[in-house]
Amino acid sequence: MQPYLKKGRITNKHFNYTIMKKIFLLAFAAVLLLGSTQSVNAQLSDEEYNYVTMDLRGILNLTMTTNPQVDFTFKTIQEYQQGITRFNATQLEVDATLAWDLFAYCNTDEWTQVEAYSTNGNNGLPAEILHMKSSVVNTATTTENFDAFVSLKGLTNSGVVGGAPAAATQFLAGMVGTGVGESFLPGTANSNPTTHKFRIDMRLKPGIPATFPSSSVLLTTTGNNEPFAMAGYYYMEIVYSLVEDL
Repeated sequence: MQPYLKKGRITNKHFNYTIMKKIFLLAFAAVLLLGSTQSVNAQLSDEEYNYVTMDLRGILNLTMTTNPQVDFTFKTIQEYQQGITRFNATQLEVDATLAWDLFAYCNTDEWTQVEAYSTNGNNGLPAEILHMKSSVVNTATTTENFDAFVSLKGLTNSGVVGGAPAAATQFLAGMVGTGVGESFLPGTANSNPTTHKFRIDMRLKPGIPATFPSSSVLLTTTGNNEPFAMAGYYYMEIVYSLVEDL
């Protein structure tokens, strides 16, 4: 029997064995690589979900930072003749997240007499004898505002019905209508002091006799049918109403 190896030469059988071994190793490597690729492609996953909601509530805050009672006491001839002005009598602050309007009116047509100091004179004093002026210029309207001292309208003259304003209503800010520039913008009083902080001056000038000649509405004759005011203690209530742009 001849040996497989001859000196310096490789037999066909040994050569075939070597080739087969290399093919096997290459095939094995290919199988490993293919298995690795399939493992990556078949990776497991899972998911969960959050549903996030947002609820934006509209905020309108009106704050009176001064004493709600403003007193006028006339005890001298000079005070009757020259009148009394209460500067910064009322201060209001508005914090709002939406467009807004602010209007004012008396909730009655006349002052209410609590006590009479005399038996003669007229106790039917119209709300309009009180004059008011605001520190904030109402840029929404050039009429029915408090940019200068004006008579505060009583309930009937104000046009307010059920708390809703009308064209005749006096506005500290804004006006009736939702057009561009007809309301004041959202904001806080601290960040917007020139538009969201109101300093309101009040003035009463009775005259002698007390006929309040500067009023837009004259005294009626409902009291003792006298053309002048009865001495006494009176009060009235002013309503400041902050509303969403109307």
